[in-house]
Amino acid sequence: MLARCHYEKGLKLLARDRESDGEQELLEAVKVFPLLAEAYLELGHLSMKKGDFTQGLERYQHARDALAGLQGMKRLQEAERQRRLQESMDILQERIEDLQRSQRPNDIGKVQQEMVRLEKLKQEKINDQPSEGTPFTPEVHFFIGTALMKLERFEDATREFQQALTLRPRFGEAHNNLAVICLYRKDYAASWEHVHAAEEVGVRVNPQFREELAALLPEPVKAQNHP
Repeated sequence: MLARCHYEKGLKLLARDRESDGEQELLEAVKVFPLLAEAYLELGHLSMKKGDFTQGLERYQHARDALAGLQGMKRLQEAERQRRLQESMDILQERIEDLQRSQRPNDIGKVQQEMVRLEKLKQEKINDQPSEGTPFTPEVHFFIGTALMKLERFEDATREFQQALTLRPRFGEAHNNLAVICLYRKDYAASWEHVHAAEEVGVRVNPQFREELAALLPEPVKAQNHP
C-alpha cells in the first residue's frame, strides 16, 4: 500500500544519512495510514537523536496509540469470524435435525457427514478465540520510558520500564535505565540491583556511572563478580 511505500523509502533515505528527506517520507506514511506504528517509532528515534525529547515522546505515544488501534481492529475482525462460525454451526445443526427427522434411507448417511462437518466448525471456533494479549511490545514501553526519563519525569518513566520488564524480564537496557533513575532517587541499593540485572544479560553499564554509584554506596559483596 501507499503508506508502506513511503515507509520503506523513508528507511532507505535514513540509511543513506538523508535524515530530513527520510523524515518527510515517514510523515507522509503516517499521513496516509495513521496506524502505521513502525513509522511513528522511526520518527520518535529521529526526534530523540536531535534532542527533541518532547517531540520524541509524542511520536512514541502515537506509535502506542496506533498499536492499540490495530489491536481494536483485529479484535473486531476476530469477533466477526466468531459470529460467522456460529452462524454456520447453527445452520448446520438445523440441517442435521431435519435429516434426523427424515424417513428417506439416503438421509441417514448424510447425518454422519454433517455431524463431522459440525465438529470441525466447533473446533475451528475454539481455535480461533479472540486474542487477549497486550498489543504493545517491550520496546514501545522502553522508548516511551526513555523519553520520559530524558524529560525527568522519573515516576512515569519507571512505570514504562517496569511494563517493559513485565513483558521481557531480561530486558537489560530497561534495568540499566532504572539503575539511573534509582540513583537520582537516592535509592542506591535498588540501583545496584538493576546494574547487576543489566550486566547479567550482557548490557555494559557505563563505568563512570558505576564509580559514581560506588562512591555513594559500595557495591554489595554478594552481588560482585557475576558470571
